[in-house]
Amino acid sequence: MTRRSLRIQEKKVASDEVPDKDGLREYEEEEHDTKSSRKRAKTNANTSTKKGRIPAQFRKVRGRLGLLERLAKDVPLDVILEIFCYLSPGDLLQLARSSKDLRGILMSKSSESIWRIARENVRDLPPRPEDLNEPQFAHLLYESYCHVCDQKGRCDNVLWSFRMRCCKNCLSTFHLFNMKFLESQPPEFRSHSDILPVECIPEDYQQIVHTGLVAQLKEEFETIPVGDRGAWFAQKKAERTSIVAHSKLCQIWIKRKLSERARELDNIREQRKEVILNRLAAIGWSEEAKIIMSGWKAFLDRDEFSDHKLVKQSKKLTEYGWNRIKDDLIQMLSDCKAKRLSAKGPQNPIIYQRYVDLMKGYKRILSESDLREPFPPVGDIVTHKVFEDLIWDTPHDEYLGDDFFRLKISEYLPGVINEWRPAKMQVLVGMMRNATASDLHLATSVFNCTRCAMDLHYPQMFYHHCCCYANHSQANERFQTYQSAIPFNGPWVSSTLTFNEVKSQTSRAIISSCFLDPATTTLQDMYSANPLIECTSCSLHGRVFGRWPLLFTYKHRNHTFRINSINKETPCILASEPDCEGRYDMVILCCAHCNKSLAIRDLLNHLEDVHKIYISINKQASRASTIEAAQSTDETYSFPNCTGLAAWEEFWHKSGLDMRKAGVAVRDRRYILWCMAKFRHGTPVEEFAHEAKKPKTMGALGTKRETYTFEEAEEPEGQVQG
Repeated sequence: MTRRSLRIQEKKVASDEVPDKDGLREYEEEEHDTKSSRKRAKTNANTSTKKGRIPAQFRKVRGRLGLLERLAKDVPLDVILEIFCYLSPGDLLQLARSSKDLRGILMSKSSESIWRIARENVRDLPPRPEDLNEPQFAHLLYESYCHVCDQKGRCDNVLWSFRMRCCKNCLSTFHLFNMKFLESQPPEFRSHSDILPVECIPEDYQQIVHTGLVAQLKEEFETIPVGDRGAWFAQKKAERTSIVAHSKLCQIWIKRKLSERARELDNIREQRKEVILNRLAAIGWSEEAKIIMSGWKAFLDRDEFSDHKLVKQSKKLTEYGWNRIKDDLIQMLSDCKAKRLSAKGPQNPIIYQRYVDLMKGYKRILSESDLREPFPPVGDIVTHKVFEDLIWDTPHDEYLGDDFFRLKISEYLPGVINEWRPAKMQVLVGMMRNATASDLHLATSVFNCTRCAMDLHYPQMFYHHCCCYANHSQANERFQTYQSAIPFNGPWVSSTLTFNEVKSQTSRAIISSCFLDPATTTLQDMYSANPLIECTSCSLHGRVFGRWPLLFTYKHRNHTFRINSINKETPCILASEPDCEGRYDMVILCCAHCNKSLAIRDLLNHLEDVHKIYISINKQASRASTIEAAQSTDETYSFPNCTGLAAWEEFWHKSGLDMRKAGVAVRDRRYILWCMAKFRHGTPVEEFAHEAKKPKTMGALGTKRETYTFEEAEEPEGQVQG
């Protein structure tokens, strides 16, 4: 079919039409009947005819009209559908409300594939639930208004189980899900409370119920014959379980979406601040702004300049906007300068600013460096003679520039590292028996911090905060006055470190049970081996399992372990291990190409977007298996700044109780007793699963000497992979 422009056709028809009296009369009937005392300008018939064709609802609307309507009429349908495949479900939802023609196209049953393709364009978006169609799912995801009060503000609180959004003010309109509500329900519903639509409010750990959906369940229940009600309850329970599982996926997605939006707005604010600083530099006020930003409040991520209402805005700065805020910013900076100069104190602002610039420049270099080998902490850099001379011997009235210290650090840092690293490594070797520097990389080389009782492997101790704690007595006289420029950052010391002989022997036994050589096995080799460890000392009310770093956690001191014990319950044990979905943000890995540190999910996306490297991860696999798969490639490596022990969570297995299904992660023995008490009284695990997420207060760390015993597997049948 040959395409013809509707606009050209209208011009041709308008030029060919002969103005008759009837057509003119049709237009004139819409004018006022009263005669005007002034003569009217003569108009031709073409203008009158064209104006007469404008629909009444659009005659008072300003601007260009009908662009989307013409798109639906002029563009072939296959081209329109091809365009729609590149949009998001939110865009399709807005287009469906723009014109009747587009609504007819998008809301037809044949366009379901277009919605599905658009949904697949959104990264990590969960699949569409069975109880919603594509437009309904898009409406729930992208329409941010309260479905109770219809308030059109930002409503990011989604009640996924209810399939609606609700602002905080309207949450009180729902009934609390408690014993009082259950007592008001039929007896059958009281014994099958797991089919009721319940939503957890994380702010106050309360549960609410949707009475409208409960009423629908009652109506449907009354129509079911008595003999079929058991199957009906089983069906509704399965549907409810599916809705809860899908809701968790949606909560993760919307949380990540909001975080990305927050980061986007933060980037816009940072760009606006940089533009303002460049503008201030042109008029001689940028130095004062930088002095304000480098004050002690900067370590709280707050300062008077960055928090100013004219600076902290999430919109780009235009020439017109700069002219409006320039005078106010200059007045604010001049007031701060006068206040600073009138204050009395021993600190020189120029020297203080140079210490801050040196610290920021070094941290920037650290963020781009491969930290698998130790780097000096900030305290060792700022107190090094080379950099101290640059700070103090350079004339105070000389402006050093933003990149001065970064360039100087790049020049002198290799020599500083070659001097610092071997000396500090030799200090650690001196704590071990008959060891060399290469033995530090072994999995059996375990050090302990006497200050916080944390176990450390190489090179974690070089980034441990207790070893770099600021010690004012060690600071030289010149720097002591400016210690506040880098609080909590001092030179690296080994006074808090000891070699943990007990855990070293325990690690040696575990490594041997994995058929590996303790003399050559590194920490990375043990993460790849991924042995399944059982703590037999914690088996009073169930079997407690964990992965390789389990023995390094504080609560398993003085306990007995069994490794890779294979028996008929092994498949059920592995099935109880928590999956990785929703826990990507707990484990930090580094990109081997650019050394950027990110959570697992963000790092996988980073490898795809930046380096075009694709790593397949099974989201339903256990968390230990997922971390092992991510670490086993040459594209990533463990982030040495954190110990990573918190990411390896133990799990509890007991016959007849599936803790993974309920989403519960047991973290201490007192909590196990509480869960078992609930289980004995017949309370479904799903009802108190949300309580497991409440933080538990840990007691003070003890100083009791550690003793470990180790049990070999009763039926060793090779290595268990998680």
